[in-house]
Amino acid sequence: MAEAEQAKVCPFCAETIKAAANLCPFCRSKQGRHAVWTQELWIAVPSLGLILVSVVAIAMLAPAEPEGGGRNFAGHRGDLVILNAALNRDQARPDFWLTGSVTNQGEHPWRIHEIELRLVDEHGQLLDARHAEVRDPFVVQPRHEHGFRIELGGLAFTNSSVTHQVRVQMATDGDRPMKPD
Repeated sequence: MAEAEQAKVCPFCAETIKAAANLCPFCRSKQGRHAVWTQELWIAVPSLGLILVSVVAIAMLAPAEPEGGGRNFAGHRGDLVILNAALNRDQARPDFWLTGSVTNQGEHPWRIHEIELRLVDEHGQLLDARHAEVRDPFVVQPRHEHGFRIELGGLAFTNSSVTHQVRVQMATDGDRPMKPD
């Protein structure tokens, strides 16, 4: 009877072992008060980490939904083409204006919020980039064009061989109502 009190059952392999044993001789698992929890944590913590990494990776790869709903502009950037873009200078002040027209070659209306101006040298090297916010965003309907004039402020370039490239930087779904500020 004293021998029965001196024995216990291993929680991992269900074999009878000595009560004072720190290691099961059958399955080699550690014995103790928290032995089961410790071994389960070695499986649970890396599993949770893997799940977290997977969720973050999926969130990064999935296309982002625009804030107010509607279509995402990222896949339709090529639908909006800027034609006849010109840099004009105000005679009274040293400020520049960007003028031109946006043509929507796509199937969806887009509300234009920001236009990017890139200044490049004769080798195609980027010298400067400006993201000009449109003060009054306008909608360009499919197969239509819309003119614009945006104040850029001062530009610092003196080389006559500098050219400019212009594209729509940010637009939202033109079918959605504009959010009030």
